[in-house]
Amino acid sequence: MSRTAILEQFLHLPTIMVVYALGTLVVAIISLGIWWHDRSNKASAMLGLASVAGIVGAVLHGLRLVVPFWLSTGLGFPIAFAGIGLFWSAFAVFENRRPNYLMAFAGALLSLAIYPLPLFQDSTVFRAVFAAVIFGTYNGLAAWEVYRGGRREPLPSRALACGINLGHALLWLARIPFALFVAPPVDAQEHYALWFVALSLLSALSNMFGMFSLAMLARDRSERRYRIAAETDALTGLDNRRSFIAKTEAMLARPGGPSAMLLCDLDHFKAVNDTDGHLAGDRVLVAFSELLRRHMPENAVVARFGGEEFACLLPGAGLEQARTVADAFREAVGRQAIPFEGRTLSVTVSIGVAVKGERIAPLDLLLASADTMLYLAKAEGRNCVRAMQLPGALAASAGRGGASDQAGAVAGRTLHSRPA
Repeated sequence: MSRTAILEQFLHLPTIMVVYALGTLVVAIISLGIWWHDRSNKASAMLGLASVAGIVGAVLHGLRLVVPFWLSTGLGFPIAFAGIGLFWSAFAVFENRRPNYLMAFAGALLSLAIYPLPLFQDSTVFRAVFAAVIFGTYNGLAAWEVYRGGRREPLPSRALACGINLGHALLWLARIPFALFVAPPVDAQEHYALWFVALSLLSALSNMFGMFSLAMLARDRSERRYRIAAETDALTGLDNRRSFIAKTEAMLARPGGPSAMLLCDLDHFKAVNDTDGHLAGDRVLVAFSELLRRHMPENAVVARFGGEEFACLLPGAGLEQARTVADAFREAVGRQAIPFEGRTLSVTVSIGVAVKGERIAPLDLLLASADTMLYLAKAEGRNCVRAMQLPGALAASAGRGGASDQAGAVAGRTLHSRPA
């Protein structure tokens, strides 16, 4: 048996189409099932409809020797093109963009418009090139949606999903030179060209991967949202205590320049809750958080520690810079007018600052020292900043004693000499 005959037995186009249809049917059932349980998941609904349209179009075209031409190609092509347009729309919806239905159905409408042309009805080469352009364009658009979405929401599987859809587009576009310069996709005896069957097999596999790439992106998004929820304070959107500690411990463990720890505590915040209610208290916390984010340097790590206490690490900041930043922020808080239910709320803040030098200092020592300074600011009338510099010898020996004891030792030597 010749090599060509072996390839023809292996690359049996009807079998390929059946396998493709069955696989796409599974995707359709899963996608529509997800949408049925979560009606807000419009991307799954789009993908399910795209899969159904793809199956119908493929089956109709596969029956072209059995059913009339107007049904197999005149209707099969537009349905298949509508399916690939919806496939692109599914990615647009996933990226929180409004689908352009005119663009999505442009390929189907164009197919209906040129169907009466003799060139379309008589030339398999023309139809193959036309289908390659439509499918290649929509798959390329899907790849573009995935790519540009990465600027807003980086996900681990974006590169793979983009590559899959771009590869699928190139597989379709590769049919054009084969159809024009190698051989027609179907000869006069209704025999399929080997290149056409081989590319159809690769396209069927790539199409399945393209559909599952949306599921990969959805999984990564869910994991990212769970991770953000676990690391973020729900009210203010700042890092929570656990996230802050994880980030700053890693930063402080590396040798480098100075760093400053700021602990901020809203003055008399309980009175706001007791007098104006907890909704007013929440509004104050949100406004304070927004102001804190705006006033801190870009490289600062900012978090809500709990209640009305906030923390901020300023990498590279020495004592004078940290004290200047803290005092400017304290003044901004005092000037801030917070609208709430037709009236204005205002608060003040006390800030404790602890600064380490060039040596490595553990986070717990820096926090304990800043907390000592915060306690001093509260004791000396509130609405003020108190700062201290950790002696290098203490930072170097931080591992040999408790953080609170060390902070107390530092405070005992520096409170009166270095208040802000």
